Amino acid sequence: MKKGNPNIVIENPKGNYKSFEIDADPAWKDYPLAGVTYPVDYGYIKGYRSEDDEDLDVFVGSGELNGYMKIWRVDVPIETKFILGVTKKEWDDIVTVFSPVIKDKELFANEEQLEKTISLYRRPKLIK
Repeated sequence: MKKGNPNIVIENPKGNYKSFEIDADPAWKDYPLAGVTYPVDYGYIKGYRSEDDEDLDVFVGSGELNGYMKIWRVDVPIETKFILGVTKKEWDDIVTVFSPVIKDKELFANEEQLEKTISLYRRPKLIK
């Protein structure tokens, strides 16, 4: 999976702020993040699904490091977000921003490990 892949859709460009406050849902009132300013571009990969049965989220940076982080959300116990082509500083910035909700994180040793891991998320969206 390359960061220039046409299946990657950027929804929140670097520097964009997104609020996590969900009105009318009291479960979110104690979530440790009210929102984030994205340190790199953020979006999703079409054709890949995360644990919440939504498109697989992805951070896209300006370097060569790849990895993932698993975060806790109120509505799902774990959600995986992949990190593609970031610098060490961008990785550190992402980890800092999301640190209150990170349950696991890893940088991949090589492109093959990235491809093997991300392939586990390639699946059609479930019909509810």
